[in-house]
Amino acid sequence: MFVLSGETHSARNKRKLKMAHFVKLTQASPNGYAEEDTNVLFNLDTVISVEPVGGKSVIQTRWGRVTVREDLDSILDLANADRGNLKAPQLDSINRINEESLSL
Repeated sequence: MFVLSGETHSARNKRKLKMAHFVKLTQASPNGYAEEDTNVLFNLDTVISVEPVGGKSVIQTRWGRVTVREDLDSILDLANADRGNLKAPQLDSINRINEESLSL
């Protein structure tokens, strides 16, 4: 492992992994017409919860709510796609971050 400017190569790679996690979703139009839906890049780092509503999902973020056409399983599949062996920290049964998932 080499050191450049006091930072190891390994530490620099871990820092790079903290970029925003975007997925492409379809924001449902308020009037329900599919032809008026909008494709959006959604930052999963801002998500508080995702709830099913019929065949759609409502995503609660830090700033409000968004209804998307994708169901929960589709959103989860998109979130896990192309992430290699990386996994986001998971919540345990009492809603605390599981310490094992934080070890890098």
